[in-house]
Amino acid sequence: MTILISASPGSASNTLRVNLEKILNTKSKFLNIGTGIGHLFIKIPFKEKILKKFKLNNTKLIYGHIFPTKHNLNLLEKYYDIKEIIFTYRNIHDQLNYLYKWKKYKLRCPLSFPDEVGYAKNFTPNQNNFDIDLNLLLILNFYKLWFNLIEKNYFKNLTLISFKEIVSFNTTYQNKIRSIIKHTSHEWKNVSNYQIKENVFDKEEFKPLPRHKNMIDEFILINKDIDFSLILK
Repeated sequence: MTILISASPGSASNTLRVNLEKILNTKSKFLNIGTGIGHLFIKIPFKEKILKKFKLNNTKLIYGHIFPTKHNLNLLEKYYDIKEIIFTYRNIHDQLNYLYKWKKYKLRCPLSFPDEVGYAKNFTPNQNNFDIDLNLLLILNFYKLWFNLIEKNYFKNLTLISFKEIVSFNTTYQNKIRSIIKHTSHEWKNVSNYQIKENVFDKEEFKPLPRHKNMIDEFILINKDIDFSLILK
């Protein structure tokens, strides 16, 4: 049995990932083609294909900002016995602020081209940067694809977990994890004291650019058939 975590950037998903790694006593596998924009496409390692052929694949956990495209879903279905899917999300305006912080401190964003850092070194990173526009549009499309399939009941065993649930480690979050692992041979472990240090910044609020706010509003307006309410709360 394989559990898939498809995480929106900045949704505290690394904390969730490590929690599950400790509970399942395993390391998660990353299938994205490289960093940044490489998350759009997954690639099955040759070793995994061989193991699948001989029915020896024992992958327990897959993690990434996995876009649910036909290409990605077909590969996942072909090579893995995915029984549970976890989708993490966060308020889109909070995520925009998260992008500003990434750009300031890392010279790139979670879904940037890997080469972006080299270009960013030539100027002082700021909010008025089209790399942020790229990441914001990719995140909005990430939600569009997932919400569309969710509304169509495409997935049988899908659990939605919010940023607030993960960081608070509340009862709702714990019950969701218990429900996910109930069909495995593993038991619940209280791992609330585990602290993630990767990609964690001090709290810092940025004034959003009108252009970025308009991008969010216009994207949601144009895709009015999709329910984006989860990321607007």
